[in-house]
Amino acid sequence: MNRRDLLLGGGLLAAAGGAAALTPRKKLVLLGDRKLDAVVPLRVGDWHNVPSKDFVLPKSPGSLADRLYSQTLTRLYSSETRLPVVLVIAYGAVQNDLLQLHRPEACYSAVGYTISASRVADVTLAGASRLPVRELTAQNDQRLEQICYWTRIGDDLPTDGSQQRWVKLRQQLRGYLSDGVLVRLSTAAETSPAVFAEMQDFARALVVAMRPADREVLVGRTLAQAMTGNAGGIRR
Repeated sequence: MNRRDLLLGGGLLAAAGGAAALTPRKKLVLLGDRKLDAVVPLRVGDWHNVPSKDFVLPKSPGSLADRLYSQTLTRLYSSETRLPVVLVIAYGAVQNDLLQLHRPEACYSAVGYTISASRVADVTLAGASRLPVRELTAQNDQRLEQICYWTRIGDDLPTDGSQQRWVKLRQQLRGYLSDGVLVRLSTAAETSPAVFAEMQDFARALVVAMRPADREVLVGRTLAQAMTGNAGGIRR
């Protein structure tokens, strides 16, 4: 065997070893056998659920997103004193390289909306607990929507696509694949700080209204346990 063959063989062995090291051997699934309909309350603070079919959905039949999301939940929440809020939750049992959460920037653009503003914000939940969210303004010829959303992959809460890719890689290097959820709030209103404050209030009320044992489904174990003062002892 000559030197060239040795180098080539060594490179192939190294590549095979690297691929084996990156192969996930465990899964982190926070929803388990629960249903989104059961864990998300019908009453959220000042809001209550009312029937509606006016939704911009993150999937369509037969699409990649349709194969990605194993459960979706769409609801309209109304209030006598607050802005109405459309809640869309999309859940995927496993987030891998081919199946990954579709962020609303892409979802809205695909149905003809233009994203005119995008920024990261924090929603105060309890004490020092902060939920990182992204706020968007989307507009088409007939409608102006204000959007607040967050994504959870395992216990991580990435706020943009690059963070999302890094989270997946880091988890893969640690040897596991996680489930994931996208939680999107939206309302048809003119752009103003007050409107985004309303949606932040709804996001806070939503998480607080959930049973403590179910909160991890939307915000991960770290943040859910921090809300109840039990932020230690998380195991994978």
